[in-house]
Amino acid sequence: MPPWAISSDLKLRIPVLRHVQGLSIKQICEVLGIRKSLVYQTLQLYDKLADVTNSRKLGRRHSLNYENINYIKSHCYLHSSLLLRRHVKILLSTLFRTLRRLGITRKKVSRHALERNEEK
Repeated sequence: MPPWAISSDLKLRIPVLRHVQGLSIKQICEVLGIRKSLVYQTLQLYDKLADVTNSRKLGRRHSLNYENINYIKSHCYLHSSLLLRRHVKILLSTLFRTLRRLGITRKKVSRHALERNEEK
């Protein structure tokens, strides 16, 4: 069973069985019915973070959630007009990459909007 499929309650018992009750790795595996590698990984994580789950998320947070993306999709007139008037079918990702290549990025649009707000 993969390590993320094991409940955190079960993982929390591993350091207790090892450090408080003094059981060996083999005994912990027999008592909890888990693999030896999971015991070693959990103990290593517990020694490093004082927790049995790694709650750090990797990568950059998305600035748009699914609701915002669906709103953009539903209001993307350029995408539908290309299909209706030019008979060109493209993916939204292609459209966004093209807009970025033309210099129409969220960063530039935000800067222009901020400048307009400062003028008022």
